[in-house]
Amino acid sequence: MACIGQFHGVYAGLVIRRGHKRAVVAVGHKLLEVIYSVLVNRRPYVDPTVDYEAAMVKRNAPRWLRMLKEYGYLVSTAASPAEATA
Repeated sequence: MACIGQFHGVYAGLVIRRGHKRAVVAVGHKLLEVIYSVLVNRRPYVDPTVDYEAAMVKRNAPRWLRMLKEYGYLVSTAASPAEATA
């Protein structure tokens, strides 16, 4: 679940001042606002606390490197600089 970060922050900020039950209701209200906005605007939810581009690169980088090696665009490098000069 990518969206837990934002809602956990709302809960953590309210539970100290208002208590567990009121914080849960407030988080539920915030969640309903987000769901309504997603349905009305017909756009996917984007969590402001998540860097989606970095997550995509982290997930896909090994496959990209493997394909570059397979097609000959990436050559394996030497283990140390001394071996590269020899």
